[in-house]
Amino acid sequence: MKSKLAPSPYSLPIFALILLLGATIVTMLLASVDVFSKEGLGVYLMNVWDASRGVYGGLAAIYGSLIVSGLAVLVALPLSLATSIFVNEFAPKGLREVLVNLSDLMASFPTIIYGLWGLYFLAPLLKEYVMDPLHESLGFIPLFSTKPVGTCFFTAGILLAIMITPFATSIIREAYGMIPREVKEGVYALGLGKWEVVKVSIGYIKGAIAGGFALAFGRGIGETVAVALTVGGVLNLSPSLFSPGYTIPALIVDVFPASYFPGTQASALMALALLLFAIGVSVTLIGKLIIRGVS
Repeated sequence: MKSKLAPSPYSLPIFALILLLGATIVTMLLASVDVFSKEGLGVYLMNVWDASRGVYGGLAAIYGSLIVSGLAVLVALPLSLATSIFVNEFAPKGLREVLVNLSDLMASFPTIIYGLWGLYFLAPLLKEYVMDPLHESLGFIPLFSTKPVGTCFFTAGILLAIMITPFATSIIREAYGMIPREVKEGVYALGLGKWEVVKVSIGYIKGAIAGGFALAFGRGIGETVAVALTVGGVLNLSPSLFSPGYTIPALIVDVFPASYFPGTQASALMALALLLFAIGVSVTLIGKLIIRGVS
């Protein structure tokens, strides 16, 4: 008598997710055919977006997405790492619970709140106390060469860093809390102090830190409303962080209302969305593989 293997209870949900993912990819590919047949890879390599001429190149938006997300990760890394270390090693129990709850609360804020706060409070603050002084003293450096206007790559990057810091902090904090007690006790047994324990602990979870920030980058590169309000809305390939620019999500949300009906511009936006989808999925998978490899 042949035995039959019972189907896994997870088979149907997994199949449904794969089907949904496949349908999403196919839909974006089909919607992008028009612009690919006309522009080819130029939709990713050209820096001209002119609806009157029917020319659509999203290089500046791709550049802006990478600049803003990269800056956000660079700023969020020390903040998240420092917060995780303080919560796990130095904060009293009562304060630890407050900080953890506050971090989780910040991660759940609607992005429109961050965007409005960034536009009306953070942008003027950064312009007056950070961007203007840097431009005046270090304006000969290309990174700070543009006269600040408030909404720019820098403002959007700092705001995005604030938004992804709670997300990255939660991953690093959990990894830090799972360090075996024997590791810390071994460091203390050698007669070393708290800071040596911290150094050893960071080395122990460096893979989780890298994976956490890969996930944070994947999440941040797709941020739309908050970045659209603070990045400036100009197709720009300037090396200066103080220049206004665009990101892929910001360009899509600004231009799509005029591209509601099918056409080459709507197809170009879908092609950019397809690239954004590929980058986000790839980086997220890499982050998960790194975390799984060190867990």
